[in-house]
Amino acid sequence: MKIIKGASRAETHWTARQLVEYMEDGTVDFNIDIQRGYVWKKNDRRSEFIRTLILDNSVPALYFNKIDDKYGGVDGKQRAMTLMKYMNDEFALSDLDIFTVENDEGAAEEVDINGLKFSQLPEIFQNAIKDYNFMICYTENADQSQEADMFYALNNGQSLAAATMNRVKAKSKKQIIRLGKHKLFTDALSKTALEGHVNDDMVAKAHAILNDKEVSTDAKWIRPYMKTADITKDDEELLNKIFDRIYNIHSMIEDSKIAKRVYGRTHMISIIPTIAESLDDGHTDKQMMEWFVNFFCGKKSPTISKPYNEAAGRGTGKNSAIKARLEAIRKDYDKYFSVIKNFPKAS
Repeated sequence: MKIIKGASRAETHWTARQLVEYMEDGTVDFNIDIQRGYVWKKNDRRSEFIRTLILDNSVPALYFNKIDDKYGGVDGKQRAMTLMKYMNDEFALSDLDIFTVENDEGAAEEVDINGLKFSQLPEIFQNAIKDYNFMICYTENADQSQEADMFYALNNGQSLAAATMNRVKAKSKKQIIRLGKHKLFTDALSKTALEGHVNDDMVAKAHAILNDKEVSTDAKWIRPYMKTADITKDDEELLNKIFDRIYNIHSMIEDSKIAKRVYGRTHMISIIPTIAESLDDGHTDKQMMEWFVNFFCGKKSPTISKPYNEAAGRGTGKNSAIKARLEAIRKDYDKYFSVIKNFPKAS
């Protein structure tokens, strides 16, 4: 009996200068599917990392998956991106203690590098950064599942966003990522939300609300759902049509307050089943836009439906709240279109 192990592992060392060069020429790529965006935005954190390199203190190893002489970054993106941004003069250091150096005469001298970009540093500090030696650990030709396992193991227990952790173990990760690139999400979500993979999380919730009667949007429910959910070709086609319709409807709404409500995450997920039904019913985008405007025109609440507003105001991710919202939407949708006589069908 023998344990079937994963991809082979190896180690090497790169200087900071090499790492940046490899990132710039494409040898190293941190934009793999499982990665989150660049989130080290606070300057004190970035500056402290640069200080660590200057002092030659220990930095955790960077992890990659090597395929055909290309290294996909599995762990270490924030450190590597911060290094490259600093060496490219994209930010200045701040909030650092004064450094003590030995001058040419052998005497101690204090140097303040706060406010300096890389090109403004004394040469001795530039060289300390460029010559820092990183430990590089990598697998050889790991498949997507093994790559995801490595990412999950390296980051489990750390402060990653729930949406990022959800997509790592998703069975239909490729389909989720494709759908998450829909123009609806780039239009509706902030850059920070997109970097945190909220778009992919919403794709999974959209699929769940169409296919599981016990759906919940709470993290403890959606994560195991994503691990087993199989997004078929037909599912992907339907979701694309639904996202197209929501995007088109939003672009037609003149009232900015109502348009903003439509793009609210809770509301957007809640209208998914009714949008799917409207496609089967043959309603046009314009007709659906008019219904949206009518439904989401509450003065002090999001909609004209009291049951919906109550279900959207507390425990929004629970199955009971979702069912209440879907029922309220369906009831208003049926009522609205039942009173419209001889409306034209979509061609």
